[in-house]
Amino acid sequence: MHKLIKRAKNQKGFTLVELMVVVIIIGILVAIAVPVYNGVQANARKNAHNANVRTLEGAAALYISENGVDGKIKLTNDDLVPKYLQAWPTNPMKNGEAYKIGLGTDGKITVSPARETVED
Repeated sequence: MHKLIKRAKNQKGFTLVELMVVVIIIGILVAIAVPVYNGVQANARKNAHNANVRTLEGAAALYISENGVDGKIKLTNDDLVPKYLQAWPTNPMKNGEAYKIGLGTDGKITVSPARETVED
């Protein structure tokens, strides 16, 4: 009987205060990590959008150099896919607006929505 009492007194473990400190530290780390993660995601979407715009500009330039303008003021999916693009890109930005390619009277290629600025 004496051994049982001694064994019960000798139990080791974490106190409630120690567990609460660990939970608070984890909460602080999560509070720091979530905004950083959201910022990285936003920059990745902007970079992907800018890459899509550059790709569309390049495909439009190839189309124009091979086919001429022929009075077209807009290029569509049918004009560029599959010869100049494998597939029409989708806009990764939150609004998800579809890409449109226009040709100015000066021959300048414009892609809408335009490029986004990326924060470093």
